[in-house]
Amino acid sequence: MPPTTSSLGSSDVEVGAIYKPDGSAETALKVSDPVRVFTDALLKGLVGAGLNPIALDSSPGDEKPPDGSDFILTSELEQFEVNKRFGADQTVHGQYFTMRAVVRAKFQLKNRDGAVLYSGEITGLETEPPTPVGGEIFLPLETLPAESLSVALSRAIGSLMLEPKFQIALPTQPAEAGASPTPKSPQ
Repeated sequence: MPPTTSSLGSSDVEVGAIYKPDGSAETALKVSDPVRVFTDALLKGLVGAGLNPIALDSSPGDEKPPDGSDFILTSELEQFEVNKRFGADQTVHGQYFTMRAVVRAKFQLKNRDGAVLYSGEITGLETEPPTPVGGEIFLPLETLPAESLSVALSRAIGSLMLEPKFQIALPTQPAEAGASPTPKSPQ
């Protein structure tokens, strides 16, 4: 897997802000090298899905998997953003706020012949507070922008692993017949 590409930059990148109730920006939010953060998370996600990714230093010129590999997965980070907006209302838990984090990336999986097996765009979202259900109002689960952005990142990577067309493109190994997460009851 070559490093993720992006136009976001590789140093400290402004990814959003914390806004005052009047709408003015109070604090800029920055991430040090979001492309590396995304690439590292993607590698961990692939390993967590039972795959054996190999990190490449650069993209092969022919865009085909290197020797010894069956596939090559390329990624382009398009959006890595979080914004927290305070409202004027006060609750017993403090000043009301909303927060939205978005991580969006394009992926392409090719086989040894260079044929595209999967191509798609995945978005991970985290919105605080959670959307009310049946009139019930929820308190925010995440209060820090970094936590919210981390959730959105995890959702983007997890969504790729769960994408049916991505799963179909990769060979899977059947689970062992004797393996079971639940012990059998004694007879």
